[in-house]
Order: sequence, then structure tokens, then C-alpha cells
Amino acid sequence: MRHDIIDPIQSTSMKILRKIGKVLLILLGSILGLLLILLLIIRINSTGVEEPFKDENGKVLENSIAMHEDIMINGVPQRITIRGKDRNNPVLLKVHGGPGGAGPPILYRLIGVDLEDIFTVCYWEQRGGGSAYIHYGDAIPDETITLEQIVDDGLEVVQYLRQQFKKDKIYIEGISWGTTVSAFMVQKNPDLFEAYIGIGQMANQPLSEQMSYDFVMEQAVQNSDSISINKLKEIGRPPYPDKSAEEMAAACDVERSIVNIYAPPKEVIFNPWMIKDILLDKGMTFKEKFDPFIKPINANAYIILWPTCFHVNLMRDVPEWKIPVYIIQGENDHYTETVLAREYFDSIVAPEKKWFLMEGNAHAANYEDPDRYRSIYINEILRN
Repeated sequence: MRHDIIDPIQSTSMKILRKIGKVLLILLGSILGLLLILLLIIRINSTGVEEPFKDENGKVLENSIAMHEDIMINGVPQRITIRGKDRNNPVLLKVHGGPGGAGPPILYRLIGVDLEDIFTVCYWEQRGGGSAYIHYGDAIPDETITLEQIVDDGLEVVQYLRQQFKKDKIYIEGISWGTTVSAFMVQKNPDLFEAYIGIGQMANQPLSEQMSYDFVMEQAVQNSDSISINKLKEIGRPPYPDKSAEEMAAACDVERSIVNIYAPPKEVIFNPWMIKDILLDKGMTFKEKFDPFIKPINANAYIILWPTCFHVNLMRDVPEWKIPVYIIQGENDHYTETVLAREYFDSIVAPEKKWFLMEGNAHAANYEDPDRYRSIYINEILRN
């Protein structure tokens, strides 16, 4: 009797398990199939050829330019992307931050800070970071990744742009670490530049790091944020004379993560829909889209250069400029402290200088308010 009762139960259970197994296999197959289709679509849209500028009829604008190439600069391959609706426009060199923090140029367009309709814009990816690092990183000796070398590289890029577009001078924009690179480029050869634009201006970074640490510790204490307090106590207050480059970079990452809690961007800079646009951007190859998940595009330069970045003091080293200076600074910037950026601005000697405070904005002030950023260029910088 008992055997007769158990057999039907076992039989029914087996049938249910088989059905569940079939459903799971179908579901897994569907997911894999969908994934393969998505990868195929991404692959098709990964030609590595920049999207051209087109008119309303789909015709490429006659005097526009949209290209990128890896050029040898002082013996090391580096990526430059050049985009503009009209080659006759002024040339603008964008010098990224990080160190090594070169993002895909499409990000500038998605956020609305590309300026490619009023400038011929060059996005230069510095040695030790960016797309060229993905392709050739192992061939770049670590000892050549220095501020001095990057400054020399940048000047070579400027000469290349002057020759290509027959310009005597170009505009240069630096953001964060890029403000330091740009400052020393201008100091070394000011005759190459029309004007300097600094965003997230570095001034006295050792003091800035201490002020930033004190700010977040104060905020954490006021908010009874024991997790942040413990993290800050663990890394300690700058400076870090006994820490290695890796330890300094790691401590900075911890501190910055807490800054982002108490001084976040005023506006959302990046949204998930941008991932779709990046993955479907034809200007990048399949490898360039997915390799950063395996090998971070700024890891090498970030670690090697962080001790240099930490000790930047433009107040001491660059007190005088021979070209116009425009500084765009977020009111709540605690990466490069706004109080110090203003103090630096007030102290410098320049033929012309203007200060633009972005109220409520944090470190990436231009990304947080692209309309005002664009207005500053059109109504202030290009009119002078």
C-alpha cells in the first residue's frame, strides 16, 4: 500500500521538476540569445570611426572634422580626438583631470559641454591613461609618466594642432589635474595660447587635501555618521609622508567617497541612458568599450602621479600668467577647495582675468551646469 502511494507522488514530482528544468533552459537560452543579439548590435556599432557632422539632409558638413588617431608623442602613442563643425573656428585643447582620467569624448557631447559648434575641439588622452593605454599600456615605461613629461607631450599636441589648422594660437582648458598640466604648459610656452580656462582649479593641493579632510570629518561628526568617521580615522589626516603611492591613492578614494556624500553634484551628471549611447557610439571599438571593465583606463597614471598631484602648489610655482585667465569654479568644490582657488585667482598677475563662481555646484562645475558653462564661453571668453 505504502509503495503504491509513494510511486505516484514521486512520478508527479519528477514531472514537475522536468517542467521546471525545461522552463529554466528556455529562459536561460532566451537570455543568452538576447545577450548575443545585444553584443552583435554593439559590435556593429563599434567601427572605431568618429560620427561625422551632418546637415538636416544627412549630408556631411563640408568644412567639419570628426576623427581620432593614436599619434606618437615623444616616443609614446597617445589618442587625440578632434571634432568640430567648422575647421575655421578657434581651436580648443581640453586637458582632462584624474590624473589619467580620460573619459570617452562622447561623454562631453552627452552632457552638453563639448563646444564643438563654436570650436574645433581636441580631446587629448595623456600618457598612462585613456584609449591608447588600453592598446599600448604595457609599452609605456612607468618612469616616463611624470608631470614634466606630460607637459612636454601637451606642447607637442599644441604644435600638431597649430600646424593642422594653421593657427598661431589656441585656447586651452584644464579641469582638476588638467589645470596643473595646462598651467605649466602655458608657463613653458605662453606664445602658443590665446587664453587659459581652468575648471576645478588646483592652487595649493597639500592644504586643499587637509581642508577637504577637515570638512568631511566635521560633517560626519555633525551627522553622527560613525561609518564615515571610522573610515576617516583609519586613513588619517593628510599629509601622508609614510604612505606609498598606492596607499595615498587609496586614502584619497576613501576621502573623496565621503566628500560626495556631503558635497554632491548639484545636478545628476551621469544617467544610465548614457551607457546605451556610449555602447552604440561608432567612434569607439568593441575593445575600447569593454576593456575598461577589465583594465581601468586610468589606474596606472592615477597611482604613479598621485604623489605629484598631492604636492601641487601653483600659488608658489605659477604666480604670473602672460595670457588671459578664466577660472570656472564650483561653489561647493571640496576636491580642489574653492577658497584656495579664489585666493590663487586673486594673487596671480595676468593681462586679464575673470572669476566665474558656479553657485551650488561641486568639483565638475561645467558638467553640472552646461548651459552657463557654454554661456561663459560665448559671452565672455570668445568676445575678448
